[in-house]
Amino acid sequence: MSTSPIDQWIGNSYNVKPEECDQLSMGYFRNLYKDNYEVSAEVYYKRFKNLIDFMNGADIYTVPDIESQLLYGIGRAYGLELLIRKTTGKLSGWIGYTLSKSEKKIDGINDNKWYVAKQDRTHDLSIVANYQVNHRWIFSGLFVYNTGNAITFPSAKYVIDGGTVYFYSERNGSRMPDYHRLDIGATYSRKSKGRYESSWNFSVYNAYGRENAYMISFEDDPIDPSKTRTIRTSLFRWVPSITFNFKF
Repeated sequence: MSTSPIDQWIGNSYNVKPEECDQLSMGYFRNLYKDNYEVSAEVYYKRFKNLIDFMNGADIYTVPDIESQLLYGIGRAYGLELLIRKTTGKLSGWIGYTLSKSEKKIDGINDNKWYVAKQDRTHDLSIVANYQVNHRWIFSGLFVYNTGNAITFPSAKYVIDGGTVYFYSERNGSRMPDYHRLDIGATYSRKSKGRYESSWNFSVYNAYGRENAYMISFEDDPIDPSKTRTIRTSLFRWVPSITFNFKF
């Protein structure tokens, strides 16, 4: 879900060409019930050129020229986006849902066949709600859910010279666990004095303490080394915050 310390940014060069994208989209938009609600549906198709990915067994730590570890190819992405939004009244917010597919095809990877891109998310759901109790207090909530990122997990392992070596087959053939969380908050706005305004915001990130996976690693089972166990790393569980805003 997040960037990694080993992620690298690479600019254009003689070998790395700018990525290109052609997009075709078609949508339907409408206001309902005296403009109290907005609804929309859109389908899209994207075609990419000059996409980049690491070759199988790439050495990204010791090689002096990272471009020597790259391969280039094409990609495609397509999907459906739905949105319903309530814009008036004490209770407002929206529900957005995306059903999509994102793939790459690069010679030298996955037997030259299409494979799922790292950014592919089959399902992506967002629910936002704001409730204005009075002119001072506003309560808010955000729920997000999406399919876990595509990732390459080992499919077999070997013991060579006393050390474990993992074998990887299909590129991005596995998935991280699904990601979801709930954020809640309350904002108290003080009475404005002339052109000066101030407010306090109290919020909790990941209110129900979901331990979303940031990274999954593998190691030999200490009880039975012939077996493999997974180690799941999560970064944040609950993150409370207090913010003071001042406008003049």
